[in-house]
Amino acid sequence: MSDDEKWQWVDEDPIEKLLHSPAGAIPSTTPSESPAAKFRAAGYAQFEGLRFEEAVGSYAAAVAAEPGHGTAHFDLAVCLEKTEQWKAAANAFRRALEDNPGHAEALAGLGACLLHLGAAEEALSCFERLVETNGPREPAMLGKAVALQKLTRYEEADRIYRSLLQANPDAVEPLTNLIALSGARQDAAAVSEYSLRLLRIHPQSKAALQGLAMLAIRNGDQAAAAEYCMRLVEADPDSFEGWCNLRFAQQRMEPHGKAARSIA
Repeated sequence: MSDDEKWQWVDEDPIEKLLHSPAGAIPSTTPSESPAAKFRAAGYAQFEGLRFEEAVGSYAAAVAAEPGHGTAHFDLAVCLEKTEQWKAAANAFRRALEDNPGHAEALAGLGACLLHLGAAEEALSCFERLVETNGPREPAMLGKAVALQKLTRYEEADRIYRSLLQANPDAVEPLTNLIALSGARQDAAAVSEYSLRLLRIHPQSKAALQGLAMLAIRNGDQAAAAEYCMRLVEADPDSFEGWCNLRFAQQRMEPHGKAARSIA
């Protein structure tokens, strides 16, 4: 595997670090005598019990019983998002927004689903609307930055991530995405800076260990690369890239090479 291919290894999907749209949101429990009430009550109990697939069925029944019930569409969208049914969730969020165009959680949910569906331009519009209606709060700005990053508008995304870090220096999501962004821009100094910062906060961070291993391999420091890769596979035994790069580094180490430097 070439050094260029190793450089791309750290470009982890930033969507995975975006707080899922209805972050912390749960379906509503407002008492109601509507035809959908019993289905929504069942869905809420299932959601609380983390039985998301069952909750999808209950909220789908609630929507079928009362198609004009806007809250039921949002409740369904939340559960569909939890089960990673991105297209169906996006449609349900859109339906909820028809009844309440300023629904902040529905806007954020639609934006996150659109990112998973590869519709970064439309997702960006959602997050920009969210910023306009709800202010430059962290989830909206993080979503906007991820959309910009997916559109390779790196300078704009970088500014937002750094502003989020100014407000919260220990924020994991901006640091993680800055590692990926810096890797895409082949900015080795930035990859090192953000990886080390993240590792101090989260010693088992996959993104941070990948970033440092990538740089070590690129710089020919196979001992350090082996150390980072070993820590990566200890944290994530299913990491195919970690095992491959660990073997890559070990095969290129001198028989009596120097010990890997500590990053503690």
